[in-house]
Amino acid sequence: MNIVTQRKDDSLGLKPNVSYDIFILGDLIENYFYLNFQLNSFNDSHDPYDSYFFIDKEVTVWVKDGVIETIRCVEHCYWLGKNLIGMKYDSFLKEYKVAPASSEKLYVYDGSINRGQNQVVYDFDKEGLLIWVWKNKIKTVLISTYEEE
Repeated sequence: MNIVTQRKDDSLGLKPNVSYDIFILGDLIENYFYLNFQLNSFNDSHDPYDSYFFIDKEVTVWVKDGVIETIRCVEHCYWLGKNLIGMKYDSFLKEYKVAPASSEKLYVYDGSINRGQNQVVYDFDKEGLLIWVWKNKIKTVLISTYEEE
């Protein structure tokens, strides 16, 4: 069974370096408080941030100083009408004609199943994407803005 689904209306899909769905990178998080969300705050001494999980949209938004910095998709992430979550990584590369700038293997702990997975994280700098892959299938997409050094 092919779990990669197609969506006809892509007006609210992924726009690399810009947005996903209604969430716009660089926008104030208060503009989204009319939506149903759960808030978690992380007080990492190096980089404190807030995490907003928007329940109806199934999207998590990471915020620093009230501004959206990263959008995290694990249930769905539509780009040009196709859902990246569940898509084979090889198909993603062919479909979107992109190449990662770097990659690394990370152990990802899943508390719900009391074990983890060795996932490969691909960094697509110019597209502002981090793609997390396990067993050649995309599991997570992080969207941010690309900043040249």
